[in-house]
Amino acid sequence: MKNLVILTGLSGAGKSTALGLLEDMGFYCIDNLPVNLIEQIIPIISINVENLALVIDSRSGNLEDMYLVIENLKKKYLKEIKIIFLNAKDSVLINRFAHTRRNHPLLKVSNSLEKAIENERNSFTKILEISDIVIDTSNLNPHQLRERLVEILTSVEKKFLLRILSFGFKYGVPLDVDFVFDVRFFPNPFYVVGLRNKTGKDKEVKEFLYNTQGVSDFIDMLKQVIDFAISRYENEGRMELSVGIGCTGGQHRSVFFAEELAKFYLEDCKVLLEHRDVK
Repeated sequence: MKNLVILTGLSGAGKSTALGLLEDMGFYCIDNLPVNLIEQIIPIISINVENLALVIDSRSGNLEDMYLVIENLKKKYLKEIKIIFLNAKDSVLINRFAHTRRNHPLLKVSNSLEKAIENERNSFTKILEISDIVIDTSNLNPHQLRERLVEILTSVEKKFLLRILSFGFKYGVPLDVDFVFDVRFFPNPFYVVGLRNKTGKDKEVKEFLYNTQGVSDFIDMLKQVIDFAISRYENEGRMELSVGIGCTGGQHRSVFFAEELAKFYLEDCKVLLEHRDVK
């Protein structure tokens, strides 16, 4: 077996959509397999299957047992396995359940949909912590989710994948990043004549920020933190790091720092650069 994907996460976060995409990518997919059968089934299936994807979620059984099974699989299939956790904001999950009119799997033991989502999120804390990749699907359509999965799973090069995401705090903090850096303490180009309608990718904004005291030093410090994190992640067998850089609206400062930071890693890493809130 070349690839084993464990797809897990919150109900309503898009696991069914992701599983269909994985099937299109050539994975043999199994949904809702009882957790106590997983370790027995995988060796049998893997005899004839190179790429296997399993969905493990609240329907699969006891969450504590689920955590132990995933932990054991990570040890047994260290090189082949990826644990992908799909996450989303509570408000998005509520809207999705309302739209599909499907019941949350924990609704029977909770007083409301909101409580069911809260209980599930709390129950999945340990599994979230041992997941290799976390994807926040709150603002992703199926096409964007597919691109993200393809980026993760079809890389021929064994390079470290560094994802750098710029965002605006006014639109919410992303749920699928490992580090969040706040750059709101630098002057905002939004209030500078001629820069309001530009972004951090424009020459004028770059010049303004590079002429601001402390910007170059801060970029150097960001790089030191990321270099250290990459080395430790590689030691743990993880090959992806997600970094979020936020300013107020996600148009100027965060975009600038994300763009400048990405330049340092283009040679040694596979860099995925995203600007979430650029209009």
